[in-house]
Amino acid sequence: MPIQRLLEDRVAIDKRALLHGHPIFDALPKALIEMLAAKATVRAFRRDTTIFSKGDEGTGLYAVISGTVKISSSSVDGREAVFNLIHGSEIFGEIALLDGRSRTADAIAMTDCSLMMIDRRNFMPIVHEQPEVAIKLVELLCARLRWTSEQYEEMMFLDFPGRLAKTLLRLTEKIGATSGRRDVAITQREISNILGRSRETTNKQLRAWVRQGVVALKRGSVVVLRPQVLAGIATPGFEPCDPDEPVAINRAGSSQVAWVR
Repeated sequence: MPIQRLLEDRVAIDKRALLHGHPIFDALPKALIEMLAAKATVRAFRRDTTIFSKGDEGTGLYAVISGTVKISSSSVDGREAVFNLIHGSEIFGEIALLDGRSRTADAIAMTDCSLMMIDRRNFMPIVHEQPEVAIKLVELLCARLRWTSEQYEEMMFLDFPGRLAKTLLRLTEKIGATSGRRDVAITQREISNILGRSRETTNKQLRAWVRQGVVALKRGSVVVLRPQVLAGIATPGFEPCDPDEPVAINRAGSSQVAWVR
């Protein structure tokens, strides 16, 4: 069998597996999934490549086959706000897909990515004909709204160490669900953009946690070593003192932590 045919078959299998395994599509009849898989396209994006920009026409829904996509927005002076990170088997681009208007943010490949795209012209008839798909999309939008509300609440009620700890825990939970690992493939600048703080501020806090044995730093990633300590720091009302002093946890290893004075 020619190599090109083998590659085409592999792509077709990936598309069907992604659709079958996703909660938005898994209730669809097999024939409908096969039709969507046949019409969907797969594209590869190199790291730091723009997938679409804010204001672009919303022509389709994207699903991540592999890699990580950053959803963000940039100011005129070059500052960036990161709204979400989309990992394997997750979808993005649903807002413009549903209302037919322009994209609300930029989508950028954080790593080398393989993405599946379903054109709006092929997807919207299914939304009208299959109520369960519309319900699943509403559930997805509600989950994203809850995520936004949590971020706003953290910004209002947690200090910077608490917000950083919460962010690292959230990222390890998402990645660990599929890889079982606690290292987060993300740069300190990207973490800073999520939190809306300078890289220097983020680096200072991470370096303090490195000295305390809470995290470890690798090139392009952060490894969470003591998640129970981060959970305590991320608790509203936690009052850290000098970030250069060590952290102690109780004998049970619970999330009730305190800075040693």
